[in-house]
Amino acid sequence: MSQMSLAGATWQGSLRDLANMIYQIKRMRAFGRLSLRNTERRSVAHFYFRAGKLVHVVVNRGDMHTFLAELEGWTRALLRFERGATTNDVTLKDEHERLLDETLMKMCQSGVVAVPQLPRVVDSKLVEARDAQQLITPWEWQILVEATRRVSLAVAHLVGPEEALHVLQDILDDCADAFPAFASLKIDPAGYLQVVDRSHLDRLSRENLLEGFAALITICQYFCAPIIGEREAHRLIIRSLQDVGPALINLGVFQVNNYLLTSGNA
Repeated sequence: MSQMSLAGATWQGSLRDLANMIYQIKRMRAFGRLSLRNTERRSVAHFYFRAGKLVHVVVNRGDMHTFLAELEGWTRALLRFERGATTNDVTLKDEHERLLDETLMKMCQSGVVAVPQLPRVVDSKLVEARDAQQLITPWEWQILVEATRRVSLAVAHLVGPEEALHVLQDILDDCADAFPAFASLKIDPAGYLQVVDRSHLDRLSRENLLEGFAALITICQYFCAPIIGEREAHRLIIRSLQDVGPALINLGVFQVNNYLLTSGNA
């Protein structure tokens, strides 16, 4: 990851830092303007945040939808966030933030943008459950969904895509015994999680949901172990997670077993 400066009233970085910078803006509930400049494409965009929420955008051509479609094709840019540079305009809704999050996830998948290094205790925009437990944040959920997709591809590499779908769904069903909310999750043909009934997830605490996904990844590794050996199964999961791995480690969902990796027994 490139060096990103978060010191002082102005933050600067490169395109690779985009997801992390936006995550920090939300986490710190910052006020200010995030500018993205791509000299090759002669494109500029200014995103305005109020208390960490995206409220307005100004682009030099088209609208936000047009810009986000173009942004997916960028490979470089200069970022600059000026704290306190605000606007009275409020033109964006939650839908636009979701579109931005989806674009960031696609760019993380392509490797152009680095996945944010999430802290173990996320303190930004958390919704409180009735028992005062923390619920999962949208960005954490996207990390978990992408991790599941990558693990499903790893399983498919061993047993084929059709069999992998059955295996993953069986694993989800097994997890549902200990974590009932997992009964509302299905695996689509592309390996992504689909939420059949969101009401179950909305009531599940962050801790329980993370514990459930940790069990999901562990069971996937156990499934692969008889086929290629325990050590190689662990390596397969690590390789499949790639840059999502550190975020999962910080969330407590995954851990690298160095003893297993250095052991002579597969």
